[in-house]
Amino acid sequence: MSLQIYLSLVTVHGATIMKNQSVTQKINNAWNGIRYTFKTENNFRFHCYSAVAVIIFFFFLKPALIWWALILLCIGLVIAAELANTAIENLVDHLHPEMHSTIGKVKDIMAGFVLSVSILTALVGLLAIIDTFA
Repeated sequence: MSLQIYLSLVTVHGATIMKNQSVTQKINNAWNGIRYTFKTENNFRFHCYSAVAVIIFFFFLKPALIWWALILLCIGLVIAAELANTAIENLVDHLHPEMHSTIGKVKDIMAGFVLSVSILTALVGLLAIIDTFA
């Protein structure tokens, strides 16, 4: 067996982990994760639909280019925070399906992370609106 084939099929506890995948396969895996989260998480869908609405709103508002950059960056951060939150929730639910106070705290912290990024994003949007009309 060649080293490359061996590295691509490392087995841990009966599960095959794919190592050294092509960039195309890695991107496909990432899209699968986004699709899974969109199908299973109401908050993720809410944030995605909100992002589309915000982009349409600012398209008509026509803020300065720097505001576009900040708004898109913030939208990306909210989406990334939701994905991280979902990943961690799924992992801890799989590893420890019973209720546990520490796991509850971890989930609360992740929800706080998403909330704080969402509030920051709303404030950036508000500042963009104020600056555009000023």
